[in-house]
Amino acid sequence: MDLISKYDLIEKIVHTDNEVLLHQVKHLLDEGEAESWEDLDPALKASIEKGIEQSDRGEGTPHEKVMKELRKKYSSKK
Repeated sequence: MDLISKYDLIEKIVHTDNEVLLHQVKHLLDEGEAESWEDLDPALKASIEKGIEQSDRGEGTPHEKVMKELRKKYSSKK
């Protein structure tokens, strides 16, 4: 994105009264700042840990299998 487009975006943000939009923009910008495990939201860390524990117990479906099923399902609908 060029500099003029960035300034146009900043101007739109400054002039909006849409609180929901402002919170969404802030959330998107804040997401990029998490650089380490310690910076992550506790709920997100708990969810990741739960997923790892489930995987360690052999629960879940391997990525390759899921992708194969999705490709089969959606390639036939063209």
